Amino acid sequence: MANSTPNSESSQILIVQQSWVPLRGANSSASEMVSSLLFGEKLEVLSREKDWLYVRCLHDQYTGYIPESYLSSNLSVNWNNELHFISQTQYVIIENQGFWLSPGSKIPVDLSEQLVAHEFHNLDWHGFLMQYLNTPYFWGGRSVFGIDCSGLTQVFAEFMGHSIPRDAYQQAEIGETIKFENKIPGDFAFFTNDAGKVTHVGVILEDNKIIHASGKVRIDSLTSEGILHAEDDILTHKLSVIKRVFSEK
Repeated sequence: MANSTPNSESSQILIVQQSWVPLRGANSSASEMVSSLLFGEKLEVLSREKDWLYVRCLHDQYTGYIPESYLSSNLSVNWNNELHFISQTQYVIIENQGFWLSPGSKIPVDLSEQLVAHEFHNLDWHGFLMQYLNTPYFWGGRSVFGIDCSGLTQVFAEFMGHSIPRDAYQQAEIGETIKFENKIPGDFAFFTNDAGKVTHVGVILEDNKIIHASGKVRIDSLTSEGILHAEDDILTHKLSVIKRVFSEK
């Protein structure tokens, strides 16, 4: 973190009450966005600095700073009940406020009838990922309004019923290592920079294709060397390892 950790306070759980909010590395709107949070995700308050809270995300243990105005701890709805995972961009009205919700957001099951959407029934994992095509690349993003490579794989894993770490290099440390010739759709492919550090990740599709966030969410070709740009066949990312993080449902 850019700043030292402020004085701690007793633990408090708050809930994101915006379509998405930035999680920053320091208590300033000019600070780097290290991740982002979706509607209904819960945070533990670790400390407070005026209007900024230093928090830990309960879904992946990521820490950062967020303005208190984005959160709430006093809602009339019961957020302790089972939560409904939003699988497609939807509109919901809660306490007379309307929100567009990105896939990955959550609301209490007893409010799910308030969703106003064109949700696909029996949406499979491929259909879930296709919703993000052409979403702009946004460092720290995790929504259809802007997303980065590991944000895409993290929300995809949650759709599949798994919680995984936030960053690509952390995600590369989990799952079973798979040879290129044994890969299957749904496996994760990880890529390294010139220094050998894992900096990119995508989800393998049928026919040696991969969906990943690079400039935008796009589909390119995958070879044993790396990613070939669909338009010009230039190798854009060097393949490091393929991991089977979970079995296809």
